[in-house]
Amino acid sequence: MKRPCKPGPVQPDLPALPNSKACKPVRTGKKTNRAKTATSQTAQQTDLFALPLPPLPRSHFMPEEIRLSVVPSPEKIQAGTDDGFLYTVVSQEDATHLMAHGLPLNRRTPLMLTERAGIPLWLAKITETEVYSAHSYPAVLRLKRSLVAQALEQDPDHTAEFAISCYLLSGN
Repeated sequence: MKRPCKPGPVQPDLPALPNSKACKPVRTGKKTNRAKTATSQTAQQTDLFALPLPPLPRSHFMPEEIRLSVVPSPEKIQAGTDDGFLYTVVSQEDATHLMAHGLPLNRRTPLMLTERAGIPLWLAKITETEVYSAHSYPAVLRLKRSLVAQALEQDPDHTAEFAISCYLLSGN
């Protein structure tokens, strides 16, 4: 018994196939056995909750780790070559707080730092705007530049004002 061939899609540019090749008889009743494969051990996915947590973002530098110290007589600082330290000018109260608790890393209110040659200019600017007594004269703190280099950001405004490199301690 021959089955009638079903017409294929209409494609006028293709030649028609002979009837013997167009439809093949359908075999029924035979099942093909597939070769059994060895069951491989499935690799288990690592438990994402078992991994250690990433470190928390740094929020401050401790005074000991950045060698934070008070400059004893800031008015005697000579503008010279780079000495590997950065300096900041703060009030006496802020200086005692920073010496006790460290320097905060805050992107909204970063701490301004400058090189050694910028300290006399910074002190002159502060004394022009405010009157200080001997007890409330601003304190100058210094810290090791290489220990905070990854948290520094260039400060173009103060660099242009003081004509010396100034930085913001923002933590990036």
